[in-house]
Amino acid sequence: KPMYQEDINRHGHDFFELVYVVGGRATHHLEQERMTLLAGDYFIIDTGTEHCYRDTEDFEIINCLFMPEYIDRALTDCPTLAALLSNQVLRFGVPMTVQAADRIYRDTDGTVGRLMSAMVGEFEKHRVGYMELLRCHLTQALVCALRAGEQLEKPLHPAVTTAIEHLKKNYAQPLSLDGLAGAVGYTPSYLSGLFAEQTGMSIRTFLQHLRIEQACRLLEQTDGSVSQIAQQVGYGDPKHFTVIFRRIKGKAPRDYRAGR
Repeated sequence: KPMYQEDINRHGHDFFELVYVVGGRATHHLEQERMTLLAGDYFIIDTGTEHCYRDTEDFEIINCLFMPEYIDRALTDCPTLAALLSNQVLRFGVPMTVQAADRIYRDTDGTVGRLMSAMVGEFEKHRVGYMELLRCHLTQALVCALRAGEQLEKPLHPAVTTAIEHLKKNYAQPLSLDGLAGAVGYTPSYLSGLFAEQTGMSIRTFLQHLRIEQACRLLEQTDGSVSQIAQQVGYGDPKHFTVIFRRIKGKAPRDYRAGR
């Protein structure tokens, strides 16, 4: 089930670890890289990879630890996630060169989050056949990561990486394309086109999803009013916030809270 994770020392393990960020924030140190983690981010830590969390703030995650044989008994000797995904047993047809592990992905449509919640529900209730359903949901999550990994085979331009980090750290502040471009060191038109080309969405859309995911966390975990939460995630106008929230989540903020 979701748990609050505090700072933890750098470590590795001999199993795979699928992590989904439910809320809060942290700095994730993965080998030589460091990234800001926010709600809606997910990743798979490969066997032997060292990582740690720093600067955690109400950092809540769902952890799924698994061995390759849990997916299929014939996969017992798979040493890495790449080997597991490329194995003929799974029939994914994935070349060994596709790297799905040790990358941070963004759950833009909520698919992986729903899969993780379903896994938690099955594990807690222990109903007949729950182990098979857990395996099915885990396999679906792996496919999502695999598809996301394919999209990232072409490394992000440093300007896009820097822009994403800037947006994650400052989403609650007033932001503009000119300001972001200045922080990154490129012209607004170049950065805007490059960002859309490499992420599949505009900077505005990315920022809206980022803010709304944080708003969802606050609606679930606090008693703040819609107006207060709108302010906390960067929207000065509650009506505009509600319009964006409804567009992304399919319901108004109050209805979202009531359904939780």
